[in-house]
Amino acid sequence: MGSVIARVRGYLTFVCVLAIIAIPLWFAAAGFGARFGLWDWRFGLEVMVGDIGPILLIAAMFLSALTMLANIPSEFRTDMSRNTGSALAAAVLILIGGVGFYQLHTFNTHTGRLPAIHDITTNPENPPQFTASLITRRGAEANSVEYDGKTDPVTGRPLAEVQAEAYPDIRPIVLETDPETAYRTALRIAREKGWTVSTASASQLSFEATATTFWFGLRDDVAVRITPLAEGGSIVDARSVSRELDADRGANAARLRRFEARLRAATGEA
Repeated sequence: MGSVIARVRGYLTFVCVLAIIAIPLWFAAAGFGARFGLWDWRFGLEVMVGDIGPILLIAAMFLSALTMLANIPSEFRTDMSRNTGSALAAAVLILIGGVGFYQLHTFNTHTGRLPAIHDITTNPENPPQFTASLITRRGAEANSVEYDGKTDPVTGRPLAEVQAEAYPDIRPIVLETDPETAYRTALRIAREKGWTVSTASASQLSFEATATTFWFGLRDDVAVRITPLAEGGSIVDARSVSRELDADRGANAARLRRFEARLRAATGEA
């Protein structure tokens, strides 16, 4: 009987070690596979993470419990080093499953409170516009960049109204810095952040760029416009629009916040 339990414990430990390696690789592959075009982002995010991910985590927790139970018999005392390794593998797998569920729960709880919108701008009354060339590159299946008439698909309320309620801090960036310096600084920050700048006009004090997410390779297009103030200084307006996601889960607002923070720090107006 003892040898049977030992063999079962050995098999379970082996599977635990495989799961410890395979589960993190699965989630990493979901993101990187989409990032590098091995599969569509929908498959990586919605299927691999959203559908299959929780099943893997549940299986990991169940496997951990079985392995722990296999270490309960009194024979545990006869081979402490081997059984300690088995229990440790189970504990690590429990940790992976717990952290995974926590991350999914936190993500869903946080984003569940956010509106299902994907077009955020500092100036809803006069948002920066995108050039025809960038709109063409976005593709026919991309989200529209036509701001007027956009609504929250869940509530039907106007986009500007929903944004003002969800992200009241996203407003025009008023600087004492002169427009030319503000433009050069904003453009430099965009490049430092890894955005792909596609159009830049010093004469029009505007540029547009594309930000690609580290995970899943999701693309958001950004337009930045600097307007001189009559009394001196400048107003920087920015707009970030998701190409793929219908609901950006707060990503575009977060991008504009980080951009403003960097801009203010770089101009000494933080």
